[in-house]
Amino acid sequence: MTQERIVVGVDGTPASAAAVRWAAAAAARRRATVDILLAYHWRVPALLAPRGDLADTARELAELVVADGARDVAVVAPDVEVRTEAVYGHPAEALLRAGADAALLVVGTRGRTQAVGAVAGSVSQQVAAHARCPVAVVRGRPDPSGGVLVGVDDSASAGAALRLGFAEAQRWGDDLIAVRAIETPLSPPALGSPPLLHDTAEATRALAEAATARVAAAAEEFPGVRWECHGVAGEAGDVLSDRSARARLVVVGSRGRGGFTGLLLGSVSLRLLHRAECPVLIARTEPDEDAEPG
Repeated sequence: MTQERIVVGVDGTPASAAAVRWAAAAAARRRATVDILLAYHWRVPALLAPRGDLADTARELAELVVADGARDVAVVAPDVEVRTEAVYGHPAEALLRAGADAALLVVGTRGRTQAVGAVAGSVSQQVAAHARCPVAVVRGRPDPSGGVLVGVDDSASAGAALRLGFAEAQRWGDDLIAVRAIETPLSPPALGSPPLLHDTAEATRALAEAATARVAAAAEEFPGVRWECHGVAGEAGDVLSDRSARARLVVVGSRGRGGFTGLLLGSVSLRLLHRAECPVLIARTEPDEDAEPG
């Protein structure tokens, strides 16, 4: 059996160091290898790209950064095999190439320097949107604990998130907490019509029951994982962001649309990339599996 690879992007910032440590712990549980990648570039025209001694210095500095990452992996998970690479180029493009056949891509948030390309902000968003494999964006509390939180609805991407969430809960020995966010406001009734309170309550109950049935079906593949499912009133991005404060990990589907895999992230995924208080894991679906915005 081919050993799984986890690719993690670094840029020398504390945020990327946190991503490396998270990736190391994840690799230990998956019995995977870790590839640490730094792609560096200057924000200048191509004709002024570093050459000669400047290029050598830049490469040496980049290699020091990835070497630091390898040492961090050795501290967290000494038995995990590590490979390092520093390349000249755009960070998002380099990470997407390196992660084309990876089991998982891991990035941090808000890492940025003048000389080294950021593995955060727009880069983490680009990687999360376009990667062919699941992407973990490490953010929030430095050592998150709690269950694995999964956003559920009736989409194909939510099904992928459930499967990935159960697998992660099994690896970490955690419970899975599924949440079905239910937005209940209805359009105003026609003049003279009674409020549809009963219908609203019935619709809410039906959505929560359907979500519970879907989680129960997914749980059959992971009999050792305890789970629970809650129907919660509110917008999904807000509900999951709030509950991420008590979770180890929040897992959502990509909800991409269009003819290119992961061309767009859904609104829920984007909200979590900016607001979650724990790492965010974005599941991947095939481009034709789910065409609704998330």
